[in-house]
Amino acid sequence: MSKHHKEEIVCPECQHKGNFEIWDSINTVLNPEMKEKVLNQSIFSYTCPNCGETFQLAYSTLYHQMENLIMIYLVSESEVKKTQELFCGENTLFDLSTDKYLKRIVTSPNQLIEKIQIFDAGKDDRIVELVKLIVTDYLHQNCPDQEFDELFFATDDSENNILVILHDGDITSTVDIDSLYEKAASNFSLKDIRDDDVVINRDWILNRLSEEDE
Repeated sequence: MSKHHKEEIVCPECQHKGNFEIWDSINTVLNPEMKEKVLNQSIFSYTCPNCGETFQLAYSTLYHQMENLIMIYLVSESEVKKTQELFCGENTLFDLSTDKYLKRIVTSPNQLIEKIQIFDAGKDDRIVELVKLIVTDYLHQNCPDQEFDELFFATDDSENNILVILHDGDITSTVDIDSLYEKAASNFSLKDIRDDDVVINRDWILNRLSEEDE
């Protein structure tokens, strides 16, 4: 089930106190409207009723796309190890023995959104991390003047798979990755996506490539 509660928030601009709804867990079968609120980040957005200032709040939440057997846990960096035990340890809190769940742990709302979009597009987030690494290397070598902070998977209006290039929180450009994804997938041997690690990010792909080189 979805779980939520209210917490008192103090506005950093005017110090006014207000209530904000925290979603501890989200089940997209029971509350299908919440998926769009995750994707547009409105569940992390608070508007002060006194001064009208809007700002983002960071908190942990378990996103459960039950219809696809997908669980994505958004936590802080300091909670990753503990959350891995909850997902995969001997004393796991989740009884997932009857179904083969795809489980992931992320540490930012952007990463949560990216995982949802990757899986909705029928793609493998491990291959996407490889593609992001390839594109990053290309940009460093061939576009040294182009500043960027992050690359994120998305789909455009024509449902093409792209990487969004972000700098200072703004989209500066996009890269069509359909052909690159297929090429990377055909040359990279991986086990079943539902049997692999729960933290899939840049560090994961770098470690995996390092292991293959040894």
